[in-house]
Amino acid sequence: MGSIHNILGELKLSSLKTLRAILPKARRKYVTALSTAAAKRDSIEKFLPHDFSWASLYELEFKEMLLLNLSVLGMLEMLIQAYHAGLDLNQYLMDFTIHEAEDKDEGKDWAGGHGGIYTEDDLLGTTHAFQNSWRCMSIYGHFLNDLVKQVRGGGKEAEDAFFNAVRIDRTILNCPTFAARLARAEYFREKDFMQRLHRAIKEKPHDALLVHQDLRTMLYVFQDLKILDDLSLNETDLLFIKELKLYQDAGKDPARSLMRFIQRWKEQKSPAT
Repeated sequence: MGSIHNILGELKLSSLKTLRAILPKARRKYVTALSTAAAKRDSIEKFLPHDFSWASLYELEFKEMLLLNLSVLGMLEMLIQAYHAGLDLNQYLMDFTIHEAEDKDEGKDWAGGHGGIYTEDDLLGTTHAFQNSWRCMSIYGHFLNDLVKQVRGGGKEAEDAFFNAVRIDRTILNCPTFAARLARAEYFREKDFMQRLHRAIKEKPHDALLVHQDLRTMLYVFQDLKILDDLSLNETDLLFIKELKLYQDAGKDPARSLMRFIQRWKEQKSPAT
């Protein structure tokens, strides 16, 4: 275990285990929140403007949308204070995420985010866009923001990126990049494109892609922290299979199977990053 602790640096293995445990709970919690919103639509509609939408947020870089979301949630001040206090911000954000996920108090007041400048529709829109983008990353290995960038850039990956994004959030058709691509397909009567779009609107991501959502999420965390590339075969086995239990300990050589999975994940991510 010593070698893993050395690689993790200031991150606590116990926090990583807790984060891994709450990921599926967090997904279920948000699905429940959307069901509750649908049941209380009349009361929520009272403070939503007629042009309520979040699709334009996908045009931002993901980290820009992350900062916006933190601002709307009113977390920027806390991060600044943590920074000045010399705290490790990665561990701080992880602990905060765990605390929020485990908090049983659903009645906490929201005070308009940073400086009180945001409205309820800002909170709902940015939160929903952020949740959708994270879900996309856990399924397809890219944030929705990255897929928008890929579509904007064109090329052979752009078409698959377009339809994968639609499977995650159909309202992405409202964001300028997707509206422009759809307009071109309509103008030039691209029959195959329209048929694929019709299917994608009705489809969900393939069930096989839903199996390793938590693993893809944690791979992103480790890559963003510049830890993933430093893990040896044995450390990958110990961390992801034995400790975090993110990959099945079955088959002839699960550690090497996991390493192949990670390599494919890196290759899939590279076009959009």
